Amino acid sequence: MRFGISSGSLEVLKRKYIKEDSPTTLYLMTLQKCLNNCAFCTQARGSHVDVFMLSRITWPFIEIEDLINLLEEYNPFKRLCFQVTNHLSWEKELVETIKLFKIFNLPISISAPFNNISHIEKFFELEIDRINISIDAVGKDLFRKIKYGEFEERLEFIKEASIKFPSQITSHIIVGLGEEEKELVYIIDKLSKWKVTVALFAFTPLSGTRLENMNPPNYYKYRKIQLITFLLQRNLISFDELSFDKNDNLLITEDILSLAEPFFEIIFKTTGCPNCNRPYYNESPRIVPYNFPRNLKDIEIEEIKYLLRNGRARINL
Repeated sequence: MRFGISSGSLEVLKRKYIKEDSPTTLYLMTLQKCLNNCAFCTQARGSHVDVFMLSRITWPFIEIEDLINLLEEYNPFKRLCFQVTNHLSWEKELVETIKLFKIFNLPISISAPFNNISHIEKFFELEIDRINISIDAVGKDLFRKIKYGEFEERLEFIKEASIKFPSQITSHIIVGLGEEEKELVYIIDKLSKWKVTVALFAFTPLSGTRLENMNPPNYYKYRKIQLITFLLQRNLISFDELSFDKNDNLLITEDILSLAEPFFEIIFKTTGCPNCNRPYYNESPRIVPYNFPRNLKDIEIEEIKYLLRNGRARINL
């Protein structure tokens, strides 16, 4: 049986060495194109991208037996994450693979095309740690356009799953698809109240997808959403305490900055399941990360503070 393995994860295993921005999770992906057709995704059935790509990352294939041999020699990972496309045999394939990895005692996360509670129950019975039910695009019209589904139905499914499996559900949200900031923050507040872990992604334009000509979000917008998501997820602020301008754009006040300041070293790091850092999933290592896969430097923290106070960067981002 073959899976794709993220190039960063494979590099760690082959070199037997961890850098400060190496992946802390072992990322694996099924190798069949997805039956879904999400507009941003390289694995969508309508994309014209090599099957070994997901977002910016290449996923060379590896035989499961070879991977297990590598892990028995060197295993620095703190989590195992399966990225599963919607194809006819994904459930059977995934169940068989999960059983093979039990010997490593790693917490396991799954991002898969779940659409009912029985699906989820089946995998939690295998002692899975976390399951992701992605939203990706926030807003009824935007969700329908990007994901081809009903936004409210997706939210209700996430709520139902979060009640049955509290603190074990994650949801991916992509910032920069054209969503309204007020609605985005409102939905993040809802998820936080349901004890759903929010994993933020910055939209990444990728050649061969329907959205290849769109721009990624600007850093100011993304940093605002990161900051407020952190505060909402930890119940340090409520939606009713937030302010928005006439265009429903989020306003970051000095009071909010003061509340967030003690946490600036961690607010802008990758969010999601524990020990998931997804290095350079959304951006080249040559630019400032949207989600830092490592500890921030003092100068980076100062630049973010300046950006949030002034709405523009002091340096060229």
